[in-house]
Amino acid sequence: MHHVDYPPPVRIAFTMRLIRLSLIALVLTCMMGWAQHSSADLRTADFKNFSYPWIHPNSWPDHLQWMSLRLKRHIELVNGKWDEHDDSAGADGARFSGLTLEGVQFARLSGGHSEEAIVVLRYDSGGTQYHYWVYIYGNSGGTPKLLGFFHAGDRAQYGLYEVFEKDRLLNVRLFDPKLQEGDCCSSGYLNYQFRWNGEGFEAIGNPIPGRSDSASRRPVSVFGLPIDQP
Repeated sequence: MHHVDYPPPVRIAFTMRLIRLSLIALVLTCMMGWAQHSSADLRTADFKNFSYPWIHPNSWPDHLQWMSLRLKRHIELVNGKWDEHDDSAGADGARFSGLTLEGVQFARLSGGHSEEAIVVLRYDSGGTQYHYWVYIYGNSGGTPKLLGFFHAGDRAQYGLYEVFEKDRLLNVRLFDPKLQEGDCCSSGYLNYQFRWNGEGFEAIGNPIPGRSDSASRRPVSVFGLPIDQP
C-alpha cells in the first residue's frame, strides 16, 4: 500500500474541513435533541391530574370569554375529573356537576421550537346545560406554562364545536346561534382565529361561517339531552 503524503497546506485544509463538519453535526444533533426533549416533556405532562385556574362564569355563558391569567382560584382534576359537590354537604345521588378532561392535542402556536398543548375541559352543570373551557400551555423548562385560557358558550349559543391549530393560528369553531336547532344543537359554526403575539392571543379578522358535520359536540338523544353522561 502506498502512503500518500499530502503537502502541509492540503493537510491543514483537510483537517479544518473535518473539524467544521464535526462541529456542524454536533450542533444539529444538539438542536434536534433539544427540540425533541422539549416536546416530550410537555407530552408527558399528566393533564388528567392537574391544577387549572377556574371560576364560575358571572352569568349564563353565551359567548367566548378569554380569562385573566391572574385568576387565583384553581381546581384539581383527579383521574380526569373534578366534582364540585361537597361530600360533606350530602350530595350522594346527585347528578355529576363539575369538570371533565375531554381531550389534549399538541400544536405549534408560539413559533418556538417546542409544542404547545391545547387542553379541553367540559363543565357539566348537573342539568342539561354544559360548556367548555380551553387551556393553552407552553413549555417552560419542562414544566407546562399557561399561555391563555377561555370558556365558550352553552351548546348552541356559541358552544365549542372544534378547536385546533392551523398555520400556527389557534382556530376556535363555535356553534352559530343563528342556525340553532333547539337548545342543544346548531347546523353551523363560526370559525374564530387567534395568533400568539408573545403576550397573549389576539383575534385575527372576522369569524368565518361554515356548516358543521355534527349539530352537537356531544351525542344527544332525540330530546337534545346528552347520552354520554359522566
